Amino acid sequence: MTTHWLHVILSWGVTALVFGGLAVGAVLRHRAAAARLRQLDPRGDRA
Repeated sequence: MTTHWLHVILSWGVTALVFGGLAVGAVLRHRAAAARLRQLDPRGDRA
């Protein structure tokens, strides 16, 4: 394997990790926002 392909593979791996981390962060923020909206809902459990 040449140095070029090593760098290509590492770059793709780092990119996948970064975007995967962003996706996980978005899911966690979405869950937290949904929980907060449930807390603030004036209808309580009737919805």
